[in-house]
Amino acid sequence: MSIDGPIALAAGGTGGHLFPAEALAQELRRRGRRVLLVTDARGARYAKDFPADERFEISAATPSIGGPVAKAAAAVSIAGGLITSLREFKKRRPQAAVGFGGYPSLPAMKAAALMGVPYGVHEQNGVLGRANRLLVKGAHFIAHAFPVLEKLPKGVAAIEVGNPVRDAVAARSGAEYPSLEGDINLLIFGGSQGASLFSEAPVEAIAGLPDGLRQRLCVVHQARETELDAVRAAYARSGVRAEVAPFFADLPARMAAAHLVISRAGASTVTELAAIGRPSILVPLAIAMDDHQTGNARTLKDRNAAVILPEKEFNQYALAAPLEALLANPARLKSMAEAARGAVKSGAAARLADLVEGIVAKQEAA
Repeated sequence: MSIDGPIALAAGGTGGHLFPAEALAQELRRRGRRVLLVTDARGARYAKDFPADERFEISAATPSIGGPVAKAAAAVSIAGGLITSLREFKKRRPQAAVGFGGYPSLPAMKAAALMGVPYGVHEQNGVLGRANRLLVKGAHFIAHAFPVLEKLPKGVAAIEVGNPVRDAVAARSGAEYPSLEGDINLLIFGGSQGASLFSEAPVEAIAGLPDGLRQRLCVVHQARETELDAVRAAYARSGVRAEVAPFFADLPARMAAAHLVISRAGASTVTELAAIGRPSILVPLAIAMDDHQTGNARTLKDRNAAVILPEKEFNQYALAAPLEALLANPARLKSMAEAARGAVKSGAAARLADLVEGIVAKQEAA
């Protein structure tokens, strides 16, 4: 460990792991700390604007899926990531490290432990992820996002801090709910693992809405690149104003402008809905490990801030009834928005930065 080294943040795989790490990086740099990002090739796609002073990529793969050959290949990949992390940490001498889950964090935190670098873990979901389960016993702190954390080993203490949100989200925290006297803004997106059903069920359900509601709609819809033309054509046929794109860089602003959101229930999405305060229809990803997206969605549903539709039941018919009921009831939409606010603790980036600085201070005092 170096007294002037960077803080290593390890996250990869999906934006759901990278975005909270990005929020912590922003907070640490405000405090004058340098940041070292450790990620994998998949995570690098979401890290182009990550505020890191240094960065390096490692190999990683999940051993939780596939047959014996796939599991063996994953083990080799993780071993390679450990070797790279050890080499890079020896050169860069981090003061502390934080793992944000996903298998890229596993070799990085194991390397930190082998080098005597104190590390903590942050769990974004309502179920402790499998990589984090392998790390909690040696962690100097275990922080988590939602009020309930399932799969936490017995005898292990954890601290609820909330989910760090990027500055663009924090700037819109608690934004006033838009007036429903004119247009109705509907935001639809399927997360980083968007599926074709998000290009089909919502479009068909919207087409079946009563004319009065359909004509008031302004839809912002994230769709797969290969399905853009079909989605745009479907909206045009039903006379719905719609902006369709494969990615929206200003998604927090789009969320703040929305009256209702239809989306997956990833940890970042649920946290941003709670921070900004918007009602939602959530469709948890069916293949998510340990069904953790349903656990995330319950955080909002239990406060009457969201409707959950299981992916296996998600089609135009299952969506049509709750969609029409919500769009036709402005009072309920507004009450759901108010209920969403505060469902996840705010100020998580600052709390997490405090924990990081706490373990650095202990090492310096030792």
